[in-house]
Amino acid sequence: MKVFIRGIAKHFGIGLATVLPFVFAIWVVVIVVNYVDGLVGQYIPYPGFHIPGTGFVLILAAITVIGLLSRIYISRVLLSWMDALFTRIPVIKSLYSTAKELVQNTFGRRGAFQTPVLVEWPDDRALVLGFITSESLPSEMDPHGTKVSVYLPNAFQFAGATVIVPRSRVKPCGLSVEQALKFALSGGLGQPADSVKREDGDAPPLGKPGDSLDM
Repeated sequence: MKVFIRGIAKHFGIGLATVLPFVFAIWVVVIVVNYVDGLVGQYIPYPGFHIPGTGFVLILAAITVIGLLSRIYISRVLLSWMDALFTRIPVIKSLYSTAKELVQNTFGRRGAFQTPVLVEWPDDRALVLGFITSESLPSEMDPHGTKVSVYLPNAFQFAGATVIVPRSRVKPCGLSVEQALKFALSGGLGQPADSVKREDGDAPPLGKPGDSLDM
């Protein structure tokens, strides 16, 4: 009987591990679609019944049209005028500039977040996975030009810390951006599938409870 129950529990765990990634991905997509759809869906005059996702599709279409129009001269002039206006309004200027920098860096126009690195942090006894955000810092922060700013993401969230460290403490890690993000945000669980696995006995043993670090 115990063997039967143990077998059922084992296969239940395998099934759960198989289904959860799909459920999580679908759940996130549904939440995002419903949220975006709710922003404009309530203003759409439906013909007697609600069509789920209509607002989401309209927003995607509107963003695409704006992207196409931004390549036309008149639209570029209008967008430049709006950009100049938003950068002059108090309070809004700070919000707009921050959002603009974040979007431009995230989509890779300036190369930020495109270089995964390992940083000796807080000292040479530990390496932290991060992303270079700037190699040219203001002279007030880096008068000798020997430092870079690195973003260190936290596990299981997108929040993190930005640290300024000497270039000598930054090393390339050899991972792609996607692999590095997956590894950092999953707390080290999302290792690259093609990573080389050590044979048994190759890895050094972990410290035993009570062992102290060399200071």
